[in-house]
Amino acid sequence: LFWMIGRKVYNTKNIYSSSIYKYSTFCSYRFGSSNSFSIFNIKMMQIFYCTFPIFFSRLNELTWDHYIELFRISDFSKRYFYFGVALFCRSSVLDLRTIIDNDVYSFI
Repeated sequence: LFWMIGRKVYNTKNIYSSSIYKYSTFCSYRFGSSNSFSIFNIKMMQIFYCTFPIFFSRLNELTWDHYIELFRISDFSKRYFYFGVALFCRSSVLDLRTIIDNDVYSFI
């Protein structure tokens, strides 16, 4: 769902100047007002779609909090490395944060 919302926001950002706000309002109304569809999370969903433009089944194996941690990384190769580590190790969000903060990528 988050990937599809990110795709929709990305595809309509040139049409509507306030597409993030509109999707936040619509999704909060449609799925119930929760923090899941805040403006910040809608922006993160757009980044999610841009980072993983092709949807594949392994994306469902991590939680949204895992992806929020991964989006802090600006380098794509590092981000995909930590994505693979999180999948392979089945790490928790706290473990992933520790791995990223210890910069395990630089040891390779």
